[in-house]
This record gives sequence, C-alpha cells and structure tokens, in this order.
Amino acid sequence: MYKKLFFLWAVLCGCLISNGQQARRPNILIIITDQQTADAMSNAGNKDLHTPAMDLLAANGVRFTRAYCAQPLCTPSRTAIFSGRMPFETGFVGNASEKDGQWPDSLLMMGKIFREGGYQTGYVGKWHLPMPAGKVSQHGFQFIENTRFLDYNDAATPSYCARFIKENKERPFLLVASFLNPHDICEWARGDALKMDLLAAAPSPDQCPQLPANWAIPANEPRIVREQQKVSFRTYPTVNWTRDQWRQYRWAYNRLVEKADQYIGMVLASLKKYNVEKNTIVIFTSDHGDGYAAHRWNQKQILYEETARVPFIISRPGAWKPRTDDQLVCNGTDMIPTICGFAGIKAPAYLKGADISKRIANPAAPLRDTLVIETDFADNEKLLGINGRAVITHDFKYIVYNKGATREQLFDLSKDPGEMNNLAVKAPYKGKLQAMRHYLKAWCIKNADPFVKDAL
Repeated sequence: MYKKLFFLWAVLCGCLISNGQQARRPNILIIITDQQTADAMSNAGNKDLHTPAMDLLAANGVRFTRAYCAQPLCTPSRTAIFSGRMPFETGFVGNASEKDGQWPDSLLMMGKIFREGGYQTGYVGKWHLPMPAGKVSQHGFQFIENTRFLDYNDAATPSYCARFIKENKERPFLLVASFLNPHDICEWARGDALKMDLLAAAPSPDQCPQLPANWAIPANEPRIVREQQKVSFRTYPTVNWTRDQWRQYRWAYNRLVEKADQYIGMVLASLKKYNVEKNTIVIFTSDHGDGYAAHRWNQKQILYEETARVPFIISRPGAWKPRTDDQLVCNGTDMIPTICGFAGIKAPAYLKGADISKRIANPAAPLRDTLVIETDFADNEKLLGINGRAVITHDFKYIVYNKGATREQLFDLSKDPGEMNNLAVKAPYKGKLQAMRHYLKAWCIKNADPFVKDAL
C-alpha cells in the first residue's frame, strides 16, 4: 500500500517537474561585439577569416542579412539597443561619459524591464552607456562586471558570464556579453598599443586580403564627409594610405574579429556546461560596423553599408534549423520588443520597434518595408554639427546630410551593393529621389525628428 502511494507520489512529482520545465520561460543571451561589419563572418561568405562560434549560431538560427544599427557610433547605438529609442529621441547622438543624471528615469532600460518581468539580469563587458555602470537601480542589471577598460578584459568576459550562468541556471535569465573587439582596429590603424589582445605584425600586402570592389571613393559623394575627416588625424589616420596599407588593415581587422569569436565560443560553451543551452535564445549583433576599407574608409559614422549594416543572428542552439532572412531590421529599436516577445514580457508601450520573435515563429510575418537610420559626425564626445539620415528600402537607399553643396546620395542596392553610382544626380531617377525625400520628410514629422528643420 505504502509502496503504491510512494510510486504515485513520485510519478506526480515527476510530472510537475516536467511541466514546470516546459513552462519555464527561455533564457536570453545577447552577445555584442564592437565595430563589426555584417560581412565579417565566415557564415556570411567571407573567406578571409574564420568564425566558428558565429557560424554555430548561424547554423542553429536565423541570420538577418539586412540588419542595421540605429546610428553608427558607440554610445548612440548602444543607447538605442538598451532603451529601444532612436538617438534623436533620447538626445544621445554622440559619445558620452558614464555621468550620473544624464539618463532620464522615464526612459526604461532593458535590464530594468526584464528584472521587473521576473528575470535574473546580468551584464558583462564593455559598457559605454551614458550612466554609471554601478547604478543598478536605473539600468536593472543585478550582476554587472568587467565594464572598465582594462588590458585583456575581453578575455575575462567569458569567465564572468560562466559564473552568472552557473548561479542562475535554475531561473530564467537575461545576460548581455559585450566585447570590445574588433574595435581595437582603431588603435591598430594609428599605431597605438591595442586595448585587448596582442596582434602579430601584418604579413606583406600580397599575403593580405584583396581590396573590396568598392575601395575607391565614389563619384558625386558629399564633400562634407571627407572634410570632417580632417578634424582628427587620430580618428582617420588612413586618409592618404596606399592600397598596400589598406590590405594590411583588412588583415588586422579580420584577426580581431577572430579573437572576439574565440571568446564568444567560450560563452556558448558555458551554456552547454551548465545544461541551459536548449532553453536559451541567443542574439548576436554588433553596435555598428566598420568601413573595412570600402570607399577608403576606416571607423564608422558614415552611412554606407559597411558601417551601418551589422550582424544579427537569432539562434537556439540544438533546436532551430538554419535560414537567412532579408527583412529590414534595426538592432537598436527592435532588440527590446523582440526579447520581450520571446520572454512573454510586456514591452513599454512607447516603443516603435518590430517584435522579430513573431517573424521567427512565422517566417511569412512581415516586419517593415522601409527603415530610417541616422548619424551625427563627432570627434569622440565633441559633435561637429554634421548630421544625416538614410532611408533604406528593399532595393534602394537614400542618404542626405544637413550641410554641403552636394548633400544627397541615392543607390540601387540590388544593382549596386557597393554604393558606387550616386543616382541622385541622374535625371532618370528624379522621381525616385523626390519620393525618398517626401518619405523622409513625412517620417521626420511623424516621429518628431528635428532633422526635418535642419535639412529638409
């Protein structure tokens, strides 16, 4: 009698535990690199580097091939990712220090949204957000480590991530793993010591990657973008570089991406080690891209594809099959709605981004037909008063800046993915140009974007 009762009790407990595991909300792991252009992954077809960890994510999820940052500069982009608002909406359009009192309490941060939604929250690695990393009450990340610039702190990030995963494996968690590389390419370009790992001397140029097909500066480019390069040699030491120097730049950049990939692999290994891999959704992206020698450009800020388009992979290791998706995505405005969608947490009503979790569940669900992103040129934290917007559709891209005699660019990305032929100066495309202008003006008015007063 007692044996039968014990057996029934054990079966009932087993069923309850099983049902509880099935009902448990997924963990969310967001991995962010710094200054990684979308094509700097071997899963994107790049044969000049090898990224097995990023490839693993792509092999177990959806790689969005048309994903863009909100603004190609560190603080503005990161502010967008962690608030869900565009930089012109938050006012953080340039790099900013970790000073208290800058971030309004009304602007909810990702960590706080998830903490209040019942998740354990952690953040490890590069911060570069305009509030103190220690102000947990505002950003909501209970576990926050390794945010200060130290030698090799990318190397320490996997260890802190492993600790967080181990301590929270029994509860749903949100963890951000933020890496600095390949941002060290900025230091490499001007001959400074790298902030993260060491890098061997570049091989001879003939042993380095070829230059991209769009290496040349395109005709009819707004002159203002080259004029602003003169403000800081430290930012743009590449202005008079030779073809050979640019080839070595691409070699160095690829090696820095590979170093970040090694650490990403360690973070992913911790998911498996602590048996949470199958219940974790991993989102991999970067805060912005890099010129990667296209148009003879290093750094970011400009609105060309290489600097504005970023990796964006949503993966569930061991559970999802690989596919690519060419829908337009903005990692700044879409991140919070998407992870809230996966977690079953209500996103703030004021957010306008797309919930990509619906697209994952139903690949036929549309996201958007048109995307608008922005830029503000700056010398680190000093704004230069030169700003611009880009309107991106499936086939076309319209760029306009607020200053200069030639301010506009129009590209047919389906025929000219390297953005070399500025159609804004071609008579047959006058109608398309007007349509793009009208769209941007209406969009700015609808979204209270002050750019409409400055340039339209």
